[in-house]
Amino acid sequence: MLRQSNARYALFLAALLAGPAQAATTYTWPGAAPCAGTLQACIDAASDGDRVEIATAGPIAENITMHSRSLTIAAAYGYSPLFANSGILADSTGGSADMQVGISGLRFSHGFVNVNYFGTGTATVDLRELVFDDAPGVSSGGLQVIAYGGTVNAMVYDNRVTGLPQSLNSGLIGLGARGGTLNASAFYNHVRSTSGVGVSGGGIFVDVAGSGSAGTVKLHANEALGSFYRGGIYLSEGLFSSTPVNYSVRLYNNVVAGSGDGTGIGLTPNFGSIDAQLVNNTVTRVNYGVLYSHWESGTGTVTGLLKNNLVRATTAVYAAVGNAINADYNLFNGPTPNLVSGAHTITAEAGLIGDATPRLSASSPAIDAADTSTLGLGLIINGLPVTDADGLRRIKGATNKADIGAYEYGDATFLHTATAANISGHVTTLDTPYLNGYAAAKAIITPNFNAGIPSGSGTAYAHPPGIYYDGTQYWRIFGEDFAAMPNGAHFDVFSPAPGSGSFVHVSDAGSVSGAATQLPTSATGTSPDTIVLATQNWSAGGHAQYNAHSIGVRFVGGAWQVLNLDSAPMPVNLGFNVYSQMPSPNAFRVSTATSTTFLDLDHPLLNGITCARPHVTRVAGAAATDYAFDLYYTSTGVWRIFGYSTMLAGTTFNVVVDPAQVAACTDVIFANGFD
Repeated sequence: MLRQSNARYALFLAALLAGPAQAATTYTWPGAAPCAGTLQACIDAASDGDRVEIATAGPIAENITMHSRSLTIAAAYGYSPLFANSGILADSTGGSADMQVGISGLRFSHGFVNVNYFGTGTATVDLRELVFDDAPGVSSGGLQVIAYGGTVNAMVYDNRVTGLPQSLNSGLIGLGARGGTLNASAFYNHVRSTSGVGVSGGGIFVDVAGSGSAGTVKLHANEALGSFYRGGIYLSEGLFSSTPVNYSVRLYNNVVAGSGDGTGIGLTPNFGSIDAQLVNNTVTRVNYGVLYSHWESGTGTVTGLLKNNLVRATTAVYAAVGNAINADYNLFNGPTPNLVSGAHTITAEAGLIGDATPRLSASSPAIDAADTSTLGLGLIINGLPVTDADGLRRIKGATNKADIGAYEYGDATFLHTATAANISGHVTTLDTPYLNGYAAAKAIITPNFNAGIPSGSGTAYAHPPGIYYDGTQYWRIFGEDFAAMPNGAHFDVFSPAPGSGSFVHVSDAGSVSGAATQLPTSATGTSPDTIVLATQNWSAGGHAQYNAHSIGVRFVGGAWQVLNLDSAPMPVNLGFNVYSQMPSPNAFRVSTATSTTFLDLDHPLLNGITCARPHVTRVAGAAATDYAFDLYYTSTGVWRIFGYSTMLAGTTFNVVVDPAQVAACTDVIFANGFD
């Protein structure tokens, strides 16, 4: 199921494919003619600009080809189709014809997706939420985009590729130019080697080579797990070509965690040059953390930034003579031959939770030690998301200074259970080091019916909850309607780090209109895509106001609001904890397709993970329908939102998943995305 944080991109692509003079048609396969036979026949019958949705789990054994076609192929709502020992090839003939290809939500076992453009026009490519298990190592990986001519503008977003590269000069994700211009953005992808030792090739392998090749490649918040001899992320110029070419790479907030050997990030020009910005990346458990080299007889150079990176390796950085690298504000565990570093360089133990899960511990010297200006300006100028490798806020903390490395420290997620020992009437007391004595906390709470234990009977809590600080030490959850707190009620608690995006809002005469209070746009921005969570905070309102109504958020008139879902008037002097961030794979929006009492949260960090603790807030339109909801975990390994009354079609929720919490409770760096 395509998460709606990314659905807006898919809708944009569909509109682009359709063009101004043609309305797009959506075909469902298997379905009525022309989609009653093979998937290939259905695709061949579609017109350029159309969309083909696959409504079967599979397995699908067809190798699909799209020659000079402009189509979208996607999983139908509620499906996760599997291609077995097969894949999808989209290519073009020569000539000036443009091509637009979108592929999303599909799974591949020993399969591939290749997009190759040979024309002189423009190809627009959008590949997202694809999962490859045991990728067979096709010419440049399980997923490949190559510009053989013209210009290719590619978005490669939130894909998961597990397997082995085919050879030393290939990768699990391959991006390249062979005579064309490649402008590629690869965000939030996960690649993983299935070997416990170093393997040939790369995780993400980029090569720009040959006359006429150029472009800009932006890699943001990707994760590569396992050791690759070329590099977890490998950037090459001029592979097998003596013609010098130049291109730019922007590497921000990426993570490489090896298995003890190989290279983390490799940059290898031949006779041309690579303009490279490496900012806020994390590399651990490799032989060479960052390796600036060149092809055997090459004289090419790498120029650019090496700032805010956390590198823990046998050799942290090796810089071949002749490269011009502006290096500062990095944390290095390991020597750095030939590299001249600035005065803000830290050479110390990184203070990680672990090399395989290289997030920062509370004692890490990397916290608040980055050059925040370089990071912030780089994200803005390069059009990158303002998120870290977890897809959460990139800059946070009491000082709003960024941390060195790919992960930002400070958020906390935990489960609270009401028991006889902590219940008093309609109140349950939280006793946790995350919140005790922390009066300025801005916690978000979500009722959790069974806390991930499907075999046990859960505890319903169908009341509007709030939170308050007792003024001395403890935060307490209470029922705004004074309903008795049930023994065994569970709550997911999210305590965001201070800083931009986490704030307290108090309603007043200027912000209230009818059932809603408007949030300041300086805190939430003016985008309808922003992911906003909210919880009532009695303390913030001066201990004067109760609000026995379920709340939600909505976007109206260019601003976000908190509202009473039953349309009851919003009181003044009512406090709310609010969390706000831009969308990412771990901060997203979901909606019901039909009237129902439940909505599945199909997410690789939730599926099959009983200890996950997602956070949810209802999103309303201009009008709202009131009902209580909670989370529960099913016997089939799926987290669901449950409505205590029927949720109408189009009922929408904002969801935030904290990957650090999932990693801590499962001891993994990332899930492989397979059911």
